[in-house]
Amino acid sequence: MNEKTQDLKSADPLVLLLGYVQLKQSRVRKAGSWCFFCGDDQSLARCGCPMPESLGCNGQRVCSDCAKAHRAIAVHLKQMFAAPRVDRVSSVRAKLFNQIFGAAEELAEKAGTPLEQSLHHFIAQADPYEDEKPHFKGTILDAFNRATFSDFVGLAKELDREKDSELALKLARWFSCVR
Repeated sequence: MNEKTQDLKSADPLVLLLGYVQLKQSRVRKAGSWCFFCGDDQSLARCGCPMPESLGCNGQRVCSDCAKAHRAIAVHLKQMFAAPRVDRVSSVRAKLFNQIFGAAEELAEKAGTPLEQSLHHFIAQADPYEDEKPHFKGTILDAFNRATFSDFVGLAKELDREKDSELALKLARWFSCVR
């Protein structure tokens, strides 16, 4: 048995785990034989999201969890970009914007990301009520690049929570009206 193998077997599991976490973090947003978004080296494939050039996954290898989350975010963004600009509270575009903004804000708060580096800070530069489609889309997509954002799994989970809480509120309102 060589010396490295002996050292690994005698090492504390916590130290090994921390080393692996640091290795994964050093790989994030770098091309290689690991996931472009999380740095994990599990089974990889092409992302397959509907916005590969815009969200930076074009030609990158990603794990299945990141690919699923990336597709969910891309579909949400496509729906938001397709919705017309309307100056009403019931604006679909504004609702979808508020969901992605709220999810990004919650994620940044949990991760302790400084405000000036957070995704929601850059998303806030867009105005769903005033911005024309090209400017609105450009500002939102640029936000992902400016924040060097890569935690699409976390963002997708927070986005699902935002949607679930909105649905629960709508159901509560409906049931209060039915009485």
